Amino acid sequence: MNIGVIVMKKGSIYVLLAVLMISAFVTAPGAVFAAEDTDTMNYGVGSLMVDLDPQMARDSASIDVIDQVCEGLFGYNLSDPNSAIIPVLAESLGTWNADATEYTVTLKEGITFHDDTAFDANDVKFTFDRLNYLIENRMTQIAELYEPLASLYPGTPLLINEIEVIDEYTVRFHLNYPYVPFVALLCFSGSYILPDGGSIPAEELLDTATDVLVGTGPYKYIEKTNEYTKLSYFADWHGERPEHFIKNIKFLLYNDTTEKSQAFLNGNLDWVDGILPEFLPQFEASDQFVMGEQRQSTVIYYLAMNNQKINKTMRQAISYTFDYDYVINNLALGNAARLTSPVPEGILYHNPDIDYSINNVTHARQILINAGIVNGAAYPADDDFAWYTLATKNPIATYYYTWNSGNEFRADLGVLCADNLKKIGIAITLNPITWYEYITILFSEPWKLELFMIGWAPNYNDPSDYINSFFSPTSSSNLALVNDTYLNDLMNDGLTETDSDERRDIYYEIQRYIVEDLMPWIFLYVPLSQTIRNVYVDGIQDNPMNKLCFATMFWNNSEISPDDTSTDDTTSNDTNTDDNATDDENNSNANITESIPGYMIGFLGLITLLSVTVLMLKKCFRSS
Repeated sequence: MNIGVIVMKKGSIYVLLAVLMISAFVTAPGAVFAAEDTDTMNYGVGSLMVDLDPQMARDSASIDVIDQVCEGLFGYNLSDPNSAIIPVLAESLGTWNADATEYTVTLKEGITFHDDTAFDANDVKFTFDRLNYLIENRMTQIAELYEPLASLYPGTPLLINEIEVIDEYTVRFHLNYPYVPFVALLCFSGSYILPDGGSIPAEELLDTATDVLVGTGPYKYIEKTNEYTKLSYFADWHGERPEHFIKNIKFLLYNDTTEKSQAFLNGNLDWVDGILPEFLPQFEASDQFVMGEQRQSTVIYYLAMNNQKINKTMRQAISYTFDYDYVINNLALGNAARLTSPVPEGILYHNPDIDYSINNVTHARQILINAGIVNGAAYPADDDFAWYTLATKNPIATYYYTWNSGNEFRADLGVLCADNLKKIGIAITLNPITWYEYITILFSEPWKLELFMIGWAPNYNDPSDYINSFFSPTSSSNLALVNDTYLNDLMNDGLTETDSDERRDIYYEIQRYIVEDLMPWIFLYVPLSQTIRNVYVDGIQDNPMNKLCFATMFWNNSEISPDDTSTDDTTSNDTNTDDNATDDENNSNANITESIPGYMIGFLGLITLLSVTVLMLKKCFRSS
């Protein structure tokens, strides 16, 4: 569900040209690479895909693969900073009826699936009939996205009532109720179109270990092992490819983030899904890499407070006690920005004018004094010693901070939390548990938690994807157990209001109320994303939705010709939970997911002939 980072999210092979030394496996910063093989891009990841089926997957590692294989009726313009919705398999954006309960879409003609069947309206009907079947039989974890108003329409929770085939290339969606984010939902991977030709079972999920995913996308699914997932380009793709495009992709698993970052720097990988921030100076010092500008991600991190156990007054005091600058500057090493709203910059209707909490311990203490929780005469707001003594001898509350052991970032955050909260008379018990225990509690028994860190990456570009997922009492992603009458009414209004200005105002008020009054979380940070690419690679689409798109990438070397390389066009049978269970925050603080170095291979052995020319080397290694 894109939890935790879930974000809960990227290698042609290069060879070292100018270093002729016995220790040939050592690559120094500034070393020069040249393209040796444009066939495969090796992409280092912290987690391989979990779910092959688009109508089941909700973690970013799985969706990154699915995004290359399948397509929806609509998608995003990844070169647009506002991520505008554009037609993909549709001919154009659809049309609504007056009641916003029917949406008619004209489809593109001449598109082919990977199994050689032609795309038409029957495939759209098959896809959403299958999705409804999986939802009604409780077989998929994405069900709640397609039952957005289940609490208002308990008798008809499904959003989509029927798919009507008007003709071969026209479909009409009949909805059970008006739902304004519907078009954005059609951009989500769960809405990607699957073939009605027998390649995909109608009433079963695909088995990730044995089945093959078939779509209309730029890459065909080849195989998945315990070490990698492989894709190969689809020759009959309907889209446009650049010259010297990426023909094959291998998602290579690296369980250790340090090892992955070092492999990236050394040239043993062409790209990775994130590096440790401490590696940044080495990339900056190398003339082999081009550093892009930092920008805010749409991934968010927050410290959830159990709203059933921690009342609003206590949450407000805690929010003003936290040292946010320490988190950003020390824990995230400056590669993050303050999270000021549950809807981050880059998402529709982000409210930029919120009076969010800052580190102000005196104000936090005064909140507790004014509420009668602490005696102000005995514990003046400016008496640090008195409040420390209170926390040590007779704390006003004791809360558990829980995290998955082995995650150093979350462990450090717990220490900071304990230090900060003792300033307002609260004691913190640090509670490390195994990753399995942590993820089990998150999804099965969140009421057992009191303070814990988590993250979220968007499913689609609409504020409801954040707001309703986090705060609706019927959402499985509402891990802070928020249930507020005023907020519930506002959320329902936001889903049904068709006037864009009115809808924007509703979401502005939702964000203001959550951040300034309700304070269900400690709003921590958003990672800063930065493009790092090798000089031989281009066409990267850095985008707010953190979408990975290999189809636009190409090898930027004028001496490479697609005819010089072999192609692998064969077919065979390959949070929003954390992608890295042990180090996901360090991995994503820099969030350098759009970065490509060269891949050094080959053993130069005892070659010491410094007069060997670059062209001779290229010829030698091109044949290996």
